Amino acid sequence: MKPFLFVAASFLLAPVVRGESVTVRIQETAVIEIAGATAAYTTNPLIADVTTASAGRLSVTGHSSGTTQLMVITASGTQSFLIIVAAPSLPLRERPEAEVPLARYDGLYSSGAAREQNAFDIFTNHGTRHSEFHVLHIHHLGAVHGQSSESIASIFYRDTTPSHELTLLDAMVDLSRMTISNTQVRGLHLRLGPLELHCGYASTTMYDGFFLPAERRWVGGAGYGFDVRSTRLTPSVYGFFSEPAGTAARRGVVGALTAEHREGETLFVRGDIGVSRSVAAAGEFRYASSRDQLRAFLSYKPDDFPTLGLADLRGEHAELDWARRATNRLSITSYGTFDRFNLAALPQTIGVASLGLGYAVTGHLALLGGADVSSVRTPTTSIRTIGLPLGVTYDAPAFGLAASYRLLDNSTASRHGDALRLNARASSGRFNANVWAERQRQAPTLELIFRADPDLQLALLRLGISVRSPEDVARALRDNAALIDLGFITGVNVNLAPRRAQAGFNLGWLGSGQRSDHLRLFAVYSRDEGISTTRDSVIGTLTYSRRILAATDLYGSYSWFRTGLIAQQEDGTSVEIGLRQQFSGLPRFLRRSGTIEGFAFLDPEMRGVRGEGTEPLRDIAVTLDGSRTARTDSSGAYAFHNVPPGPHRIAAQLPASPRAFFTTPSHSETKVPARVDFGLVWAAARIDGRVISDAGVGIPGAVLSVSAQNGPPISSTSDSEGRFVFAVPPGTFRVAFTSESLPPGYSFAGQRERNLKAEPDHPQSVSFEVRAIRSVAGRAAGASEVQIESLGRTAPVDAQGNFVFRSMPSGTFTITARSVGRTVSSTVTLPAEPTTIRDVVLGTPSRVVAIAAPSVEPHEAFRVQVGAFGSPENAAAARQRIERLAMFIRLLGSRAEITHSGSTDVVTIGPFASREAAEAEATRLKAVGIDAVIVADPAR
Repeated sequence: MKPFLFVAASFLLAPVVRGESVTVRIQETAVIEIAGATAAYTTNPLIADVTTASAGRLSVTGHSSGTTQLMVITASGTQSFLIIVAAPSLPLRERPEAEVPLARYDGLYSSGAAREQNAFDIFTNHGTRHSEFHVLHIHHLGAVHGQSSESIASIFYRDTTPSHELTLLDAMVDLSRMTISNTQVRGLHLRLGPLELHCGYASTTMYDGFFLPAERRWVGGAGYGFDVRSTRLTPSVYGFFSEPAGTAARRGVVGALTAEHREGETLFVRGDIGVSRSVAAAGEFRYASSRDQLRAFLSYKPDDFPTLGLADLRGEHAELDWARRATNRLSITSYGTFDRFNLAALPQTIGVASLGLGYAVTGHLALLGGADVSSVRTPTTSIRTIGLPLGVTYDAPAFGLAASYRLLDNSTASRHGDALRLNARASSGRFNANVWAERQRQAPTLELIFRADPDLQLALLRLGISVRSPEDVARALRDNAALIDLGFITGVNVNLAPRRAQAGFNLGWLGSGQRSDHLRLFAVYSRDEGISTTRDSVIGTLTYSRRILAATDLYGSYSWFRTGLIAQQEDGTSVEIGLRQQFSGLPRFLRRSGTIEGFAFLDPEMRGVRGEGTEPLRDIAVTLDGSRTARTDSSGAYAFHNVPPGPHRIAAQLPASPRAFFTTPSHSETKVPARVDFGLVWAAARIDGRVISDAGVGIPGAVLSVSAQNGPPISSTSDSEGRFVFAVPPGTFRVAFTSESLPPGYSFAGQRERNLKAEPDHPQSVSFEVRAIRSVAGRAAGASEVQIESLGRTAPVDAQGNFVFRSMPSGTFTITARSVGRTVSSTVTLPAEPTTIRDVVLGTPSRVVAIAAPSVEPHEAFRVQVGAFGSPENAAAARQRIERLAMFIRLLGSRAEITHSGSTDVVTIGPFASREAAEAEATRLKAVGIDAVIVADPAR
């Protein structure tokens, strides 16, 4: 199952406990939304780092293999999420040429962990077949006697085609909670159509960059997926063959059945059932609409149920998230969870329920409220907490501020407690900063009792475990389940601190350009004041990275920490230095010469590939780098032998007669070895034309296609003057304009398809006209209508004095209005391109103001336009993409809509009460790759 981060209202106040993980690959970025997030940092920035684009929206980038914790600062407290950075996949934008490998090296030295780490990744591409090789080697500088100083923490070979995926050795397997859940298994992994097979053993787990060894835990089994109507069923059988003493692993065989149903991005339902010596089950439900976000999850797994046990929590778990945008200003969020499990002799029962209310006073200001209750019971502890939070947030594009106060009633305290929390963020250019501080009274604290291991101590200190309510105990134990199972943590104590203070900051400088400096500094301070002791903890980390060469990155960090009682302070430092180098292919002196060959063929059906209807063409001249020439033989074949390594240019020449044109590219850039074919067809006719706007200006970049009856289309793109040309054989053709290529701000003004009969020596011409979308809006106080006499156009004026003219031609026009016997006018000039002119003001006589009722401020509304389409299907697809990539839009009170303007469907988001709010929304859209422009709201 893919990890799911529930997106609630941006002003969620009630505390949230979740154990989901986020997986990214090296050099990839994942954008996630976490309710109410105002600041965030990762505990190991060399593995992954995070930037806060806006409240509730974070960008996580992977740097090197491993795991780290994402610490998120919200108005209600600190939340943590597990970040898994996997080995890089084959980069689509950097896919190597056929037979030429693409390689990457990552090296890391850590003084705190006393180790050197080297990772190698090699990718190759053979058409539709891709292969990857990855190895991560660790040299332990401080290995003790009896332990190996060398280890292979991760190694695999993966071969992928459209029909199968084969992985040898390591793979991160996440099938279901009944079988294997988010565990690295070393062995054989195969996906062959509907069949999926995994067998091998789990022997390591990742924790904040550390690969922690475990006894081998063997597992093997397979599943087979098939569809029954709209539901995917996957029966599977897996056997667990190891049960190390003192761990949560249990041997046995599990038969499981998974059923999954999905309806686009709106509905997802999944159920899992497992049968062994006992029965286990899990279910998940997700629903998303413009107003509601709902997620429910429950699972039950008995203590004797077979499992690998590394990070598997057996017991009972139920969880419910629901957020509703009741109005454009009011949002309601609720959350509930129940846990009962026994992890390594740590039995506990935890229940949480919360309700959050948020009211957006303005586009930036929101008021917060709600209530929450929680209970935790262990053999030695029983705590019930009731919280009543109140708060306020201010969120602007370059600045954000949140303040909250939470009154606490704790069953183990003699008096009421409370928590006061302040968060602030700011950004300017390439600089960003986040600051937070919190004071708690009568606050529970968590102490993890772990073995003497300085590396682990630093990792846990970086984690900054913050327990401010009983439900945080569940979060901390989930995050550290693997440590408990492996024996690194031997106990957990929950104590009540009369006073607790926390503060932290995160500063970042992200330079622009490929070879810029990236500098980050974060620090966390915590003080727990007990009845007889006071414990302080502080840690600061400075990281730096820079691309020093075209394919070489250098990065490093320095950490300093101090922790312990005031009289027994312990200091420590850690230095980490890393290097990343990318290679494209092998050095030339290691590559051998090869052959470039291919065929020339007659392609009457203009398909561009050889087939039954093609014939070989002889005596076609083909050149290599403009210096070597070969001619095709009677079978249409040519070949260049002993071609040295490196890039080469292959080009074919048209015969002198008869007249012909290529149905494939006439030249190609390639490397040895390679096969390049050339298709030709005899030409005796031509179709040309032009794509022009209503102002007579040529439209470049428009895509057109021509196709014969039952034949494949041939595409062409208009040049800078809007011209295009097709060379075709005689016959009847359909010339079509590709809707998706219509530039933003234009709509069709005529037919999109034309049928033409092409004849020898009689060129056929055709033109396609598009209309630029232009509008003029303004105010004419006191007038009932305004007009443009030269166009014969009249527009009404509403009660606030606003008017708008749409579908305007280009040129210079005079807009006139008559009010109280006086005629006023204004001249506007509209260019040939799409445009929107606002704020045209037609003057108001002074005496009108004197006799008018109390003045009403002009009300403007704006929308963010993200596309104009000639096809309703394309407009609907664009709206779905926006809702999928930018779900937060709906939570801010705006939504994507489709309006009709002539023959064009325009997709916009809004309305927004101010231009600043619209510009903030456009900035968010551009950050996720969606072009956006601000326009006046036609409804106003």
